[in-house]
Amino acid sequence: MLSEAPKYKLVTPSVLSERLRINASLAKRGIKDLMARGLVREVSLHASQQIFTRATNVPSS
Repeated sequence: MLSEAPKYKLVTPSVLSERLRINASLAKRGIKDLMARGLVREVSLHASQQIFTRATNVPSS
């Protein structure tokens, strides 16, 4: 997960579950770990769906 997921343009628990054949709760934990490592960043966060994307090295203004 650490090598493949940060390369995805769209990272959601659903995408990780489908591509990596893991359950959604494990995908959510993996996304939290990727966020802590700075490999993905949050785009939109709702109760029903969390959307993330790969982190880029563009400084925020």
